[in-house]
This record gives sequence, C-alpha cells and structure tokens, in this order.
Amino acid sequence: MLIKFSLKNLLSRPRRSLVSLAGIIIGVALFISVVLILKSAQAAFNKPLAEAGADMIVQLQGEPCVWSIVKLPTDLNPIPSKLIDKIKALDEVVVAEGALITWAFPVSNQSQAIRTQDPSGTSHAGLLASKDGKDTNGAPCTTGPAGSFCATGEHAASGQSNFSPIVVVGVNPDPVEIGPIKKSDLKNIQGRYFTKEDSYAVILDKDFARTRNLKLEDSIDIGPRLGNKVIGIIDPGYDAKIAGAQVFVPLKVAIEMAGRGEIVDIIFVKLKGGINTAVVKQKIKKALSNDTVTITTSRDYLSSVAGFSNLAQKLMLATFLIVVLIVFLLIAKTAFGSVLERSSEVGTLKAIGWQDQEIIKLIVMENSILGFAGGLLGSVLGYLVSLVYKINLVSALPYYLNPYPPCSQYLVKTLSAPVPIFINVFLFTILFAMIIQVCFGLLATLRILKLTPIQALRKL
Repeated sequence: MLIKFSLKNLLSRPRRSLVSLAGIIIGVALFISVVLILKSAQAAFNKPLAEAGADMIVQLQGEPCVWSIVKLPTDLNPIPSKLIDKIKALDEVVVAEGALITWAFPVSNQSQAIRTQDPSGTSHAGLLASKDGKDTNGAPCTTGPAGSFCATGEHAASGQSNFSPIVVVGVNPDPVEIGPIKKSDLKNIQGRYFTKEDSYAVILDKDFARTRNLKLEDSIDIGPRLGNKVIGIIDPGYDAKIAGAQVFVPLKVAIEMAGRGEIVDIIFVKLKGGINTAVVKQKIKKALSNDTVTITTSRDYLSSVAGFSNLAQKLMLATFLIVVLIVFLLIAKTAFGSVLERSSEVGTLKAIGWQDQEIIKLIVMENSILGFAGGLLGSVLGYLVSLVYKINLVSALPYYLNPYPPCSQYLVKTLSAPVPIFINVFLFTILFAMIIQVCFGLLATLRILKLTPIQALRKL
C-alpha cells in the first residue's frame, strides 16, 4: 500500500521527480564511467605482460645501432645469452626465457651481403659481424654507416622504394609458458611449431601472411636468408604483444642472422608469488653488471604506457576522490532540496492527521525508489559513456617494447580491453545512491516536522 501511494505521489509531480532523478543519474553515471574507464585502461595496459606470462621484462637500451642488413630494433642493445642462466639462478625467479628481436632488411638493397652455400645447397646471404669479420659476442656493432630505415630521404632518393624491414624474432624451439610464443599459444597455430632440427623454417603472423599472400609450404626471404619454408601460421589475436613479430624463427637462426655472437635482446622473467620486485631488480642489475639495464614490471609498464609519472598517478587518485565527493554532494543536495520543497505538502498531511512516523515512512519510501531508479539508470548511462570513451581510445606499446619501425608497412596493433561489467560495483553504487538519497531526505524531513502544520502551510 505504501509503495503504491509513494509511486502515485512521485508520478503526480513529474517535473520535481524528474529533476531529482536526473541529479542522481548524472552523479552515478559520473562515478561509474570513471571507475570503468580506469579499470578498462588498466586491463589493456597490463594485458601484454600477462599474455607473455611474465612479471618482468629485461632489456638494455643504448645508442641506436649503425646500419646492417639484420640489426637490433631502435636502441636495443645485445645481452649475452649466458646471463639468462644467472637470472634463472636467483631464488625469486621461477623461469626466465630470452628472445632475439631483429629487423631484417631486403638483401638486394645492401651491397654488404655476400652469397654462400649451406650444406643442402640452398643459396642464402651471410653477414659480416664486424669490419674485420670477428665474432663481436654482443659488443656494439660497427658495420656500415648510420642511415635511415624508411623509404624516404637518402634511400628514397637512390631509388630504393621498398626499404621497410621485416620484424623477425628468434624463439626457443622448446616452448614454455613464457615468451613471445607460449606453449598455450600453439592451439592457435596452423601447421606446426619448430623442432630442434629446423633451420630454414619460419612461422608467420597470420595478418602478415595474409598481406603477403603466403601459405603453408611457401617460401619467404628474410634479410640475408633466402628460401625459408613456411611451416606454421599463428594467430596472435588483435592486441599488441611484447616481442610480437611478423616472422618467427628458431633462436639459433636469429643469432646466426644477427652475427653478433650468442645474444638475446629481451628476457622474460616469471617470479614467485609475493616477491618484492624492487629487490629482484637490484639482483638482476647486479647479475648483468649493468646499472643501465631496463627492467619493466606491470607497475612500470602501466606508468609508461599511460604516460603517468608518480605525481600524475597521485593526481589521478585525487581526481577520483574529488569525483566521489562531487557525486556525494550532488545526490545529497538533490535529496535535501527536493524534500524541503515539500514543506507545504508535509504540513497538509499533518493537518489531516498524519503522524510523524507515517510521513517519515512515506519520504523514505519515495527516496528509496528515486535512489534505486537513479542508481540503475545512472549505472547504465555510465557504462555507455565508458564504451564510447573506449572506442575512441587508442593506446600502443611504449617504444622500447614495440619492435616495429616507424616506417613499417605492417599494421601495428594497439592495446585494448573490453569495458568490464562489475556487478558488485553496480550494486554498491545503486545502494550508495539509495542510502545517500534516503539519509539526506530523512534529514530534510526531520527539519520540516519541527514546523507546526500552520507554519508549513504558510509555504504554499
């Protein structure tokens, strides 16, 4: 009976009810949209590390390498492979896996390539590891002049129209649950994965294979190596991946192509649970004997991708708290003001014999209905706002984790994550709106009840 009367009372004054409802909807939508946008962005930024199965990414940055047919991307420096064992030996580390990311340029565009024959008779091109041909074993490369890697400038002027490199990553032929291609990723492969005996065999990214019109058993030239057989095509999904590539080869092949000795340029590290990452960072730097090593964790990664310094993250937290305060005040003002406007109505009810408790029950019921409806509609509106924001948000891997050159003709993937639906957050917000609406409506009601019926009726 009370619910029917409360609904009828709200519907009899649609303008006042809609104004109160709008205030609640706006406040709740603001809160929900901020929460969902932050959660969606955090999920998108953390996804690449999670999909690589790693807690840490270890790299060395330095001056960009000078030109060579197969080079390390941008400013990545080589890490001797033997250092992976030092990292594995740390008590806090579960597993560590290295990979070698390279850029392989078309061999026809560089006169430094020399033709050789492998035992099977397949023709391919070798590389000079250094000016004197000696194994540099991870030392900075010195072959050739510095140059552009795009089909512009000096290379475009010389008629080299296709100078965009292929991104090639050397991976372990024994897949584990960490790295660019994990054991669990093999369910998405067409064909097969590498064996230890494979040499002139490659696995292609699905989109790259499509754009090059390549299929299983076809051959592809990558830098100095000609006639590589496509044994697999893998679908890595739509999101950007750390050490993602157009072409995957066995790690030993990538090492041979780079001609820099037994090296990797990225190490994936999985830690034991509850480990202090700051302590592990220091141990890894000590193991590598290099204080300039770049170690990226999920926290560092989120900060880098989002472009936030620690100060900016604190400002973001402050902004979130301000949003909560604004929502609180907006709903409170709406509830308090709408009840105070009903002074004359309360006076009329008292004049015809309504008891204070009956009036309080009526106001509580009406505000509960408004709070529930406003919270529900506001949650839906906030979710829609976060969807629109997510559609227009384009985020990419930070440059030091993105292996693709700026001039790449291949579509570089971006970071994305669906807008989460947190039922508990929605329920909490609806309950929060109802409680604020009821509490401040009750305060206003108690204030009005202090008036005599005549004083209240004078407000007509």
